[in-house]
Amino acid sequence: MIRIKCTHGGHSCYRPWRSGERKHKSVRGCIVDANLSVLNLNIVKKGEKDIPGLTDTTVPHPLGPKRASRIRKLTSLRASTSKPESSKK
Repeated sequence: MIRIKCTHGGHSCYRPWRSGERKHKSVRGCIVDANLSVLNLNIVKKGEKDIPGLTDTTVPHPLGPKRASRIRKLTSLRASTSKPESSKK
């Protein structure tokens, strides 16, 4: 296993204690074997056959929208036409 220092930003869930401190990150390249505990993938293209338990089922989103406009869009509701007037006059 090779450990490198990541110099670019954009890493979530990592807050260095000192300014300029770099994150050590394990990099394996294209090697995938039994030593890896987690492998994060995105399905880019679906093949001819389905993979059982992966591409043969669709998983619904577990949470609903929080923004009012998106809730209205999901439930096909209309926004109220009368808006409250501002109290700043």
